[in-house]
Amino acid sequence: MHVPDHFALPEERLLALLAAPRAGNLVTVHADGPLATFVPFHLERVEEGTATLVTHLVANNPQLATPTTGPAMVLLDITDTYVSPRWYATNDVQPNVPTWDYVTIHAWGPLHVDRSPARALEVARRLTSRTGDGDVVDAVGEDKLAAMSRAIRAVEVRVDRLQGKAKMSQNRHPDDVRSVLAHVEEHGPSEVADYLREVSLPHAEERFATIRRLSRQHRVPAHRQGSAL
Repeated sequence: MHVPDHFALPEERLLALLAAPRAGNLVTVHADGPLATFVPFHLERVEEGTATLVTHLVANNPQLATPTTGPAMVLLDITDTYVSPRWYATNDVQPNVPTWDYVTIHAWGPLHVDRSPARALEVARRLTSRTGDGDVVDAVGEDKLAAMSRAIRAVEVRVDRLQGKAKMSQNRHPDDVRSVLAHVEEHGPSEVADYLREVSLPHAEERFATIRRLSRQHRVPAHRQGSAL
């Protein structure tokens, strides 16, 4: 993934975003080509240099039928929104084109499949518990849970490479970020609004203040303008 420095997510924010369960695509490559399944993940543990994303697949999923030829990849699109140039406060001064704001995370690592029904049930329970709805699993009954656990497989991606990108208007003028935020707060996803408010706007304000300070420092004094001509 192409990530300009000013759109890169630091590791601590990556892990914070992964703290909540997220759904995304599990991509694996096999002799016949790549396969993908959209599934929910939760971050089970973080160790120095690695993290483990856990999910489950049905036992007859083709991704489990043949060996993989390399690391698995997890694609988690955290949040996104269309941004119209009409939302920009500066659009009347400098017309702009529309764009798309988004936060996405890519993770790579070896795939590990645990074929134990007990582990499959543990993973399913833990994922449901992380959503705040953990007690609904017990209501199903032990016999049905046992049958279901035999039909799924616990899957781990032991992440050794993690990359995140947040293209969230932070490179715009602060007035533009405020106007985009105002529109998204009324019409858009709350997670986009939260990011714009907590991250993009402070970044844009700091960036603009730095540019303005540097501009003042390098401004030629009026009494010296034209003196070299």
